[in-house]
Amino acid sequence: ANPNSAHTRRWITYFIKNGHEVHLIGEHKPSSTLPEDLILHDLTVTTNAKKYRYVRWGLEVRRIIKNIQPDILHALGAVSAGWLGYFSGFHPFITTVLGSDVNLLSKKNFFFQILTLTSLQHSDFVFCVSNDLAQKVEFYGIKKEKIKVIYLGIDAEIFCPPTDKLELRQRYGMGTNPIVISIRAMNWIYNPLAIAKAIPIVARQLPDIKFLVFTYNKDEALLNEFKELISQSNTAASVEYIDEISDDRSLSEYYQLADLAISIPTYDGTPNSVMECMACGTPVILSNLPTLLEWVTPNETGIFIPHGNIHALSEAIIYLLTNPSLREEMGYEASTNIRQRMDRRFWMSYSENIYQQLIEKKT
Repeated sequence: ANPNSAHTRRWITYFIKNGHEVHLIGEHKPSSTLPEDLILHDLTVTTNAKKYRYVRWGLEVRRIIKNIQPDILHALGAVSAGWLGYFSGFHPFITTVLGSDVNLLSKKNFFFQILTLTSLQHSDFVFCVSNDLAQKVEFYGIKKEKIKVIYLGIDAEIFCPPTDKLELRQRYGMGTNPIVISIRAMNWIYNPLAIAKAIPIVARQLPDIKFLVFTYNKDEALLNEFKELISQSNTAASVEYIDEISDDRSLSEYYQLADLAISIPTYDGTPNSVMECMACGTPVILSNLPTLLEWVTPNETGIFIPHGNIHALSEAIIYLLTNPSLREEMGYEASTNIRQRMDRRFWMSYSENIYQQLIEKKT
């Protein structure tokens, strides 16, 4: 798995707290603090050369697995992690499909297609983070009985509506101006330049607006282009950039202090950032993707727009910001729904039960 993924860290923390020994075979160099008692095997110290690293990593994973002799091997992601899990030849083997990994199957990269499909076919179970992804996985020939819909889940105790939004804003120095937060990574898939182009349109009608833009996992060239667009439109005073946030409590507070949030990727799974934001009672503007229809009722718990559509995005922002009663109602309904259905403790316990079934079957 990717050791820098917030989901990976949360997953690990849960199983360590439940008394399990957890080893993480990491495909990326750790850039943040990992949970205590985790045993890390960093593949990047072996090699990180793109042209042949998977050959070297595959051999290293086999060696690591042979030494550990785990009860379960779980790949968080069908691409890369799933390939390495398949190369190990170990069972029981589970692969979690997160979204973009399966969407790669529709691309013309034959190498990606074969490796991803093969790793899924050789998994004992395939966990999918949405019903839409489960249907796609089944379409590609994976047996239905091997597919489980298991959501990543949210911490409903942390991601909840604020007790005092005004006090929270004052603590962060935000004041009472309308605040819009862009909650996805600074990556092409999330269409950040559409947001940059919508900002001056909105600012012309709402000059006191503030945009908070997350820049974690950033593409440096894309971030520079984003900033250049903001500079050219003379709206730099309306934009504040937020780098990676290391703890869930602080992340929750950013969601809570905003009036609305934006997530407009080209394709997606069931994004935890969106679920967490909704759980905090913050209305969301989203790409009209089928995976989100499981969780969002159009115009009741969120607003859908065509991804990348600058005009539709700016109109939706202005509409929500000028209708406070609608924002409040939409945020309340979204929070109630997500916190009831997405509690991480339930979904991780469900996963743990599947682990135990596989272990008992093996023995």
